[in-house]
Amino acid sequence: MKTLYNDVLYLLACAANGETASKNRIDAMDLNALYALCKEHKITALIACVLTEHIKENAQLFATWQQEQMKALYRDMNFAAERTKILAFLEENGIWYMPLKGIVLKEFYPKPELREFADNDILFDEAFEEKVEQFMLAEGYIRKQGDSGHVMEYEKEPCFNFEMHRSLYYSNNPVLYDYYKDVKSRLLKDEDNRYGYHFSDEDFYVFMVSHIYRHYHDNGVGIRNLLDIYIYNKAKTQQVDEAYIEAELKKIDAADFEKQMRQLAQTAFGGEREQFTAEQEAVLEFYFDSGAYGTLEQAAKIQMKNLTGETDFSAKGRTKYWFKRVFNLNNCKREFPRAYKTGIAIPFLMIFRCLRGLTKAGRLKAENERLKQMEE
Repeated sequence: MKTLYNDVLYLLACAANGETASKNRIDAMDLNALYALCKEHKITALIACVLTEHIKENAQLFATWQQEQMKALYRDMNFAAERTKILAFLEENGIWYMPLKGIVLKEFYPKPELREFADNDILFDEAFEEKVEQFMLAEGYIRKQGDSGHVMEYEKEPCFNFEMHRSLYYSNNPVLYDYYKDVKSRLLKDEDNRYGYHFSDEDFYVFMVSHIYRHYHDNGVGIRNLLDIYIYNKAKTQQVDEAYIEAELKKIDAADFEKQMRQLAQTAFGGEREQFTAEQEAVLEFYFDSGAYGTLEQAAKIQMKNLTGETDFSAKGRTKYWFKRVFNLNNCKREFPRAYKTGIAIPFLMIFRCLRGLTKAGRLKAENERLKQMEE
């Protein structure tokens, strides 16, 4: 495995366990390459907390890494203020809700702001979808076009992105959709508000794994996901019902995946560091090559497999891919859930998707070029 990858794992382990990094080892690192990789995986703030004390003699380098910590703190504080306003609205209007994913997980990091993020996710009572939409627009947010069927995604300058979830998964993922269809029955009531809910520790972990598992099969996952597994287990191992977690993960076909990730996370960040098997090194390289949220190359491989059942990037394979890509009932249902329910509108929705594709000719051409490159 690349030395750079081992360096990142070493520094993440130091950060996660509150250890001081070796200056001799840091002096031997390629810090420019390290910075670029950390930016890609959104772990610069966390790495900076163990790195900066050893690079103070290099004023420019020190300032660069220190700025990442300050930016992460600024972003976290601003999102917290916006999130408070949104949750206050939900409370005032009697709408049940639950903050998701990173909003909760960051509290287990050495400092909450050190877990970087792209957005905040909140599950809410979908019966109040229109009311939530009106509030977000009134607050200056713009709804992102083409958001998922189970999510309303809103953006606002300078940096805000909130994903308001009607449900945790959409019906194009039937296993996870069915498992979380009646999610409110799994939730526990918050004690310090009227309408807020949360998962038990066990159910939060199951959901976290399900989310990583879905991304793994969609477009790949990054090294930060592995660190999330380690940090949550480190904080909660002695407090959770492991038998319950295993039983629930089996229901969503993710038990083996979780076991592999947990063992790999322990090897990477726990006591057995850098003692990887060949198989583990291959998995780690996949994580590093996927970036924080997956890569286009990984997505192309996975999407080709999902749509056609194989990874044939020849002209024949690409033709099959595009047919399945365009005339896809799951995508139609996800993008136009209300119209899809009528049944009669489906042929017109297919035609609309084809016509809309003409307005995205540049993007589609670039996607086809990536598929051609995969053949080489």
